Parts: sequence; C-alpha cells; structure tokens
Amino acid sequence: MKIKDIIKYIFYKIIDFQPFFYRFPIKIFNYNFQIHKNDVDPWPSFPHMHSIEDNLVLNIYTGEVYGKITRDCIGEARDKDMIKLWNDTKFLNIVIEARKNKPINVKELSKIPIEWLKEENLKLIKEYDEYY
Repeated sequence: MKIKDIIKYIFYKIIDFQPFFYRFPIKIFNYNFQIHKNDVDPWPSFPHMHSIEDNLVLNIYTGEVYGKITRDCIGEARDKDMIKLWNDTKFLNIVIEARKNKPINVKELSKIPIEWLKEENLKLIKEYDEYY
C-alpha cells in the first residue's frame, strides 16, 4: 500500500467519526459520497450527498449525479446502489431528521423513492415522514 493510500484511508476513518458527516460505505457512480448532516443548500435536492474525491453532488431522490461547479447532470447512479443507500439505517435516519428540520430556504421536499425501500424501512418512513 502506498503512503498516499494509507493517508487517504486514515483521513476517511477520521471523517467517519465526525458527528456532522456520514460517509456511505459503498461507492456510488464509482465515487465515495458523504451526506452533511447540517447542509442547508437545497441543490440538487434536500438533503443531498457530496463526493469526496471530486466536485460531484448526488440527488438522493433520483440518483442523478451533477458537477457541483457547472451544475450539469453527468449521469445517474445504478438502481442497485440507490437501493443499498436508501436501506442503510444511518443514512435513512439522517434523511428523516433533515426533512423534519428543513431550513426555511427549502420550499418543498422531494418525494421519497419508495420503490427503493425495503418493507421495514418503508414503515419507518411512513411513521416519521409526513411528506413521503
């Protein structure tokens, strides 16, 4: 393992312990994405995820991946990756909490993609999110 890879590994482990980030453990669109628990920016969705390696942003409701600077859609995540994302308990709890406490600059919330949810997570959404 190269020194650069070891430093990246240690850095990512430190980020995982931060209370304001959650880094999804599986790559989406060949990138590592993380969700910022206190991100009030509503573009491209609220909440959304940022890639660690590049300036990419993931719309968590559609799977569309955008360039953060150009705001151009550069592709879509695979359905199987989005299913894994939406059925990750930590991620789902962060999304529910963010939607409950949405900032005033978020006019309306996107529909939750129920087709990506397993039955037990769909029940959780129905229980805690009035906008699903």
